[in-house]
Amino acid sequence: MKRLILLTLSLCLAGSLFGQDVPAQVDNIKFKNLSDDWVEMEVKIKANRNLAPDAKNERFVDNIKVLGYFAYVRDRKERTFDFYKAEVEVISIEQGKTEHVYFYMPGIVVKRDRLPKTPPYYFVALEVNGQVLPIDNRAYSKSTLNDDTIRSMKTKADAESEPNDYILKPHYNAPLGLIGARPSKMAPLIIREPKKD
Repeated sequence: MKRLILLTLSLCLAGSLFGQDVPAQVDNIKFKNLSDDWVEMEVKIKANRNLAPDAKNERFVDNIKVLGYFAYVRDRKERTFDFYKAEVEVISIEQGKTEHVYFYMPGIVVKRDRLPKTPPYYFVALEVNGQVLPIDNRAYSKSTLNDDTIRSMKTKADAESEPNDYILKPHYNAPLGLIGARPSKMAPLIIREPKKD
């Protein structure tokens, strides 16, 4: 609940904070068709200055959580949706640099549900050291979303995405043969392994 309140407040403040210095921002989002009907979402994250008082180095923004949200219309008349979400955590990005994060929708789901290359509704949220950052206009589907609908989509996706958990995949869970070599700008990620007893 606390996290939802923080996200809502940050979204409300996005307009007023746009001109201020935020530690990181979404620079661009692109979608691409791959073989076997897979769809790739490329998210470019740009680092600014690390504003944390305990920062190891103000020129490096650390612990950037990137949360991708997709929504597809299931029944237009009933106004129901299928929600998918995935997240990754970037170790660090140097100030002024842009790194890439990738999410993948499996081809079998795309084919089964006749999904378009670009979801009709999508956005990417960022957190730095647990602090939710404002979402600017490069981080969502501008033709279908605005500040109010992003809040609504986030709430609904968090409540209704469980049946689709783990379907939308970060690059390290996608088949290597399918995604091939990634650009050198791919962000270095924290991949948490399950603890063994």
